Amino acid sequence: MNTYEATTTVSDGAGQLLFYSNSENIWNRNNQVMLNGANLGGHQSASQGVISVRSLTNAQQYYVFVVDGAENQLVGGLKYSLVDMAQQGGLGAVTSRGIQVSSVPLTEKLTTVPHANGRDTWVLVHGWQTNAFYAYLLSPSGLQTTPVVTNIGSIHNGGGGNFGNANSVGYMRASPNGTKLAVGVRDASFELFDFNPATGRLSNYIQLGYTFRSYGVAFSPDSRLLYGTNLNYLEVYQFDTQAGSAAAIANSGIVIANTSDNSGGLQIGPDGKMYVSINNSSYLAVINNPNVRGTGCGFQADAVYLGGKVAQIGLPNYPAGQSAAPVIATAAFTSTPSCAGAAVSFAGTTTPTLAGSVATWNFGDPASGSANTATGLTPTHIYTSAGTYQVTLTVTDPSLATPATVTQAVTVAPLPQVRLGRDTTLCGNQLLLTTNAQPAGTTYRWQDGSTAATYLTRATGMYSVTVTSAAGCASTATRQVTFSAPPTPRLPADTAVCAASVLLRLSGQPAGSTYRWQDGSTGATYLAQASGTYSVQVTTLQGCVGTATSRVQLSNAPVVRLGADTLVCPNAVWTLRTSLQPAGSLYRWQDGSTGATYVARGPGQYSVEVRATATSCPTTATLLASPKDCPVLIPNVITPNGDPQNEFFVLKGLTPSDWSLRIFDRWGRQVYDRAKYDNGWNATGQSAGLYYYLLNNPATGERHQGWVEVIRGS
Repeated sequence: MNTYEATTTVSDGAGQLLFYSNSENIWNRNNQVMLNGANLGGHQSASQGVISVRSLTNAQQYYVFVVDGAENQLVGGLKYSLVDMAQQGGLGAVTSRGIQVSSVPLTEKLTTVPHANGRDTWVLVHGWQTNAFYAYLLSPSGLQTTPVVTNIGSIHNGGGGNFGNANSVGYMRASPNGTKLAVGVRDASFELFDFNPATGRLSNYIQLGYTFRSYGVAFSPDSRLLYGTNLNYLEVYQFDTQAGSAAAIANSGIVIANTSDNSGGLQIGPDGKMYVSINNSSYLAVINNPNVRGTGCGFQADAVYLGGKVAQIGLPNYPAGQSAAPVIATAAFTSTPSCAGAAVSFAGTTTPTLAGSVATWNFGDPASGSANTATGLTPTHIYTSAGTYQVTLTVTDPSLATPATVTQAVTVAPLPQVRLGRDTTLCGNQLLLTTNAQPAGTTYRWQDGSTAATYLTRATGMYSVTVTSAAGCASTATRQVTFSAPPTPRLPADTAVCAASVLLRLSGQPAGSTYRWQDGSTGATYLAQASGTYSVQVTTLQGCVGTATSRVQLSNAPVVRLGADTLVCPNAVWTLRTSLQPAGSLYRWQDGSTGATYVARGPGQYSVEVRATATSCPTTATLLASPKDCPVLIPNVITPNGDPQNEFFVLKGLTPSDWSLRIFDRWGRQVYDRAKYDNGWNATGQSAGLYYYLLNNPATGERHQGWVEVIRGS
């Protein structure tokens, strides 16, 4: 803002700017002209051209009083506009503008004094070309437009300037205790009065001396010392209002400082120091101890740097005795993304920041009982169910006109409903795990960090998946998977069984296994009574299944008889025949021969195996031929001529194999030798003639010898 003199600012109790004015326009805290805030009817070159007073009935409303300037020949009189800070989202708006209070020409002086009742406020102005003070009472009923008028002191008229009205320039201020009033008349002098804050009237006028170009006035915080500035001589004066008589007071003025340029407005700050505006300076001067008489008051020329800005001669015109405006604060909060069953973190703030304020919360979750409320700016709350909750933050502080409250919806997302199925024991060595259907945007993380929607298990173990919804909510499901090897039942290999039935029995199976044969029976064994393929399905307690199959061929053995056991002579020869068998039957005798009959020679055990076919069941019949005592007949003639009669040297009445036989020709030469004779010598390769034999039984030592003639002929 660029203003030569007139200025007022309004902040809340936290020091946050609300608005400011130069008597002509009003700006909001964003440095924008407030809605309807232009052309208030004042003048920015009026010494105290504007002052703001808070309404006594609405802490968010302000009266902004303005007066005209000498440059405009003081024609504007006294006006006010009404500001409502509840408008425009807290930026404020002028709801009534330029309301004329008085059209009487007035000087550039405008100040307020607290009423003696501690509630109301006197708004004071001074008439031009008169010695009249006008005191307007601002009370809960509003502004009384009929002023209390006191005619006292000098007539304010004349002076230099372009229009000869410079004596309208200068400050008017009341002491902090409200009992004194001082005036600076620019081309004349400073004036001091007593003020009655109960009636609004002035008395006991004292002219403080001629100090050409008198301008700013302000009382020390203890109301004793009066300070004034001189525009022409760059001087800062100090008067003692308790010096004694009127003359003593008038003559108490001393110079406590000289400034680098025109010294302008004076203003007591909330720190108890007095600040001095220096024209064209980048600093404000300060009187550090304004309650101290003389130079001990501690004048400091370059005390407050203005950040590169340049002061002129005005300082903000504040209403005397009125405290800072109650803070008009707004509350806001943020919350972390929230899921059912998880702690939601809240962070509340106020604008402006209020140190020491009390924040209370209602989480909109009455089902949570006492946990539904909390205090502090950063609470947490657990919503057990998904949904949208109306959360309210209320901030209270002594500086607030009303508590700052905000209510906004907080949406709590549901947790994913995820299932992997029941714990499973199954056969095989792999199982594909998948969750129940999930909405789009869902992500997955399995126990090994993989992120596919499915997982192929290959070993016994505990498997888990964490499913995260698009809202960031996560749930975990687990499943125990146990792989069990399938059973390996075994039946006898495919076989032909020579029986009418066969009992099929499985090899050892796990305890608790169940069985189902091809015909639906459930026994652990099965009696096969017909040829065919038999199968059994074995199921373990874990549900694993194995199958075994066997082909069974059942056959009936033939009925075979060789006859009853018998007694035979040692050299007996006869033919063995079985009982009648079907055509095509197969035979195998004890010596491997395969004829249907067998020529038996002497005692012994004879057997035959008979099959109907090569793959059918065999039957074996046995006949025992025991030796019997028979006359010993040793031939003395054999006729090996090819006919079946008397071909061999046959021992009768002896078991040939019990005897060794040696044959000699007539010259004593051995022509035959066999250790176990078999009745098989027929003089093969020998000529006819007479031969000599020697029979010997090694077991008994018996001997027989003699001769045998070999006759060959037709």
